[in-house]
Amino acid sequence: MKSLSRYAATNALTRTMLGELLRREDYESLARAESVESAWIALRKTAYERWLPEEAPTEVLGIEKVITEVTASRFRRSLANLRGKTLEVGRLLLARWELDNLEFALRLWHAKDVSLAKFLIESQIVNAIPIYDVVEAESIEKIALELRHTPYFEALASSIDTYNRRKAIFFVEIELEKHYYRRLLDAAVALGGIDAKRALKIMGAEIDIINVTLLARLMEYHQVKPEDLRSCVIEGPSEISRLLSSSEFSAAEIEDVKSRILGQYAGEISQQKTKLDSVSMLEHMVREAAVGIARTMLMGYPFSITCVFAFYLLKRNELENLRTVFGGMAIGASEDEILKQLFGIG
Repeated sequence: MKSLSRYAATNALTRTMLGELLRREDYESLARAESVESAWIALRKTAYERWLPEEAPTEVLGIEKVITEVTASRFRRSLANLRGKTLEVGRLLLARWELDNLEFALRLWHAKDVSLAKFLIESQIVNAIPIYDVVEAESIEKIALELRHTPYFEALASSIDTYNRRKAIFFVEIELEKHYYRRLLDAAVALGGIDAKRALKIMGAEIDIINVTLLARLMEYHQVKPEDLRSCVIEGPSEISRLLSSSEFSAAEIEDVKSRILGQYAGEISQQKTKLDSVSMLEHMVREAAVGIARTMLMGYPFSITCVFAFYLLKRNELENLRTVFGGMAIGASEDEILKQLFGIG
């Protein structure tokens, strides 16, 4: 009864918003549109109507900026009735959008490209981030100073030596990701009891997505040493994350990782037809499975903090799908090509 009363209002609000998530037919309508502008009009015929301006931004990055802001705002609504520790967790989930924005700013700074700064989100999401000062900073040390009053200072400061030695902003982003998920997992554990257990299951699925996606790309498209692969793994509560954290990334261990992912996640996917003949194929499986976990836990544990965590994961998945749709349309991808790249649409 205590759990029921604590989360009743949040559950009612979140379930209303769950009903507003895009369905397969919505994505099909977007993907078959004849132009980006037509797809924008189609998106405005969904629950996004009152959130989007009538005219689509003229550039794809502009569209991504608007969609990112809108999905963050829509998720923020689910936090309205949270208090105490649960609100702290909710704000950390919302900060995922903020971290994306900060990492984009760091890439622009590293590339010395201020021309794309207009696509950064300037409004405050959770913390006050001087985002334009990051892009215009003279050095990474100056960026750390700009962030000294934010939760990102520690991660940024600890990665300065690595950046100066490797001259790759990628390693700074990895440190930010690790630090963010440590804070989030600690906050989830602090919920205690069954709330913590359910939250960790869902967040473990998201961490698996990031780890598998990142490692697949590094292994297939870049010449990365095994020790660098290990340093890129984000520690999470799942068996897969623990395995990756201790892996030497030999050929045999990679096959072991693939088989364990198949064993852990295949049951979460209703129609899995992808053969695991490439590391990159794992991304498809893990993403589909994560969405399945979120939906299953929503049905099984309705009156708990689970509803917020599950809605978060589903909303983040929707954001990635919309980025894929508009990015695909901009390069002339076909409806079928776009739909094959979407996750969790049934």
